[in-house]
Amino acid sequence: MAKIVLVGAGGVIFSQNFMKDFLMSEHLTDSTLTLMDIDRERLANAEKIFHMLAAELNCPDRRMEATTDLEEALSGADFVLTIFRSGTLEHQRIEYEIPAAYGVKLVVGDSMGPGGIFRGLRTLKDLFKVLNTMERVCPGAMLLNYVNPMSINTIALSRCANTVKVYGLCHSVQSLRSTLAQYLNVPADELEYFAAGVNHLAFALKLSHLGRDLYPELRKLIDDPGIYHQQKVQFEILRHFGYYPTEGSGHNSEYLPFFRKREDLLKKFCGVTWELPDDDIKWSAVQSGEPGASVECCRLLQIRNEKNIAMYLNGTKKFDLKRSHEYGMQIIEAILANKLFQANLNVMNHGLIPNLPAHAAVEVPCLIDGSGIHPCQIPDFPEHLAALDRNMTGAQILAAQGAVSGKREDIFHALAADPLTAAVLSLDEIKEMCGKMFDSLADQIDDRFQKND
Repeated sequence: MAKIVLVGAGGVIFSQNFMKDFLMSEHLTDSTLTLMDIDRERLANAEKIFHMLAAELNCPDRRMEATTDLEEALSGADFVLTIFRSGTLEHQRIEYEIPAAYGVKLVVGDSMGPGGIFRGLRTLKDLFKVLNTMERVCPGAMLLNYVNPMSINTIALSRCANTVKVYGLCHSVQSLRSTLAQYLNVPADELEYFAAGVNHLAFALKLSHLGRDLYPELRKLIDDPGIYHQQKVQFEILRHFGYYPTEGSGHNSEYLPFFRKREDLLKKFCGVTWELPDDDIKWSAVQSGEPGASVECCRLLQIRNEKNIAMYLNGTKKFDLKRSHEYGMQIIEAILANKLFQANLNVMNHGLIPNLPAHAAVEVPCLIDGSGIHPCQIPDFPEHLAALDRNMTGAQILAAQGAVSGKREDIFHALAADPLTAAVLSLDEIKEMCGKMFDSLADQIDDRFQKND
């Protein structure tokens, strides 16, 4: 028997994956799933969705609790999954618009760059509450964090954890598998890969199908305009560095100094727009980094999610009753049932990838069984890929250090170390931008971040 807690369960579109996986697991029949959210209405929707899924899956007797009280939710927990979003769309707008005014144009802005670093400060303010509460009411429990910025959060939480075991979960590796299987015309479940690096800039070090190396075929796709156009940045990294990165081009263009520092490069590599019809919503995913377009995409995505929740609740939208590809419940199953499972997880490095900093967070294959989670060492990680990842880890370590210390100077240094920011701005400009972001996001930033530097 285990107590499993979803913190942020009111985001039904994502949380229903974990509810479904919980209900479908033969190894979790005696466990309890606790849904927690600070919004009562959203939490009530999550409860309804759980009961609807339980009815459709013919398992109405599964134990479920729901509460808006964090301490009540976490008391006695064995596994805690954090899946919430901090702040509002207006805070995201600030994180896009201020950097863009200085020439640093972000498209996602949730992991690196000025937007990602300040999102880390906003998010960690809430994640620290979860961690500190866990240390009090469920010491020794496992925290499985899905919240971005993944690397910054993993480092900061790991530094502050005492008994709680911290792991970061992302689905970029699973997504990579399905995408490359489609490009290479092989069944996704037969595509074999070995990936490692830093979250969102890990690399498929090996890629094969039934023993056949797929990299020669993947390199040929660089010359296929229809496929190359979909992920220009990923294919350019493949062209020049020999390996395909795990995360999409929008993300990757923000982590490197090559693609977004000049308007001509933005137009060449990032001027990609997808028009995605969704019933009565037609929205665009724009990689060029215009703040208005990025915010509009987020706004329309929120509208779509709320619409889908309403359709689930009134029965006009059917649930996908297959197990999700998220690792969360599979990890818990493997531990409780002593069943061997492999997943790429984000953990502190401490020599796992020797040519990356010891205090960085790395994304490596992990073996999971009844004794816990066992990260694998990557002793021969290619040095030129490590050089790309080291460009990220310096900023991530400094941002996490700042989140723990409450010092603005640490955050300035993180921005100065960020590859894209450093490629565009002078130190004085970075300092000025940093101050404006602190002032504009003051209601979301920990009170320790006064003008103490």
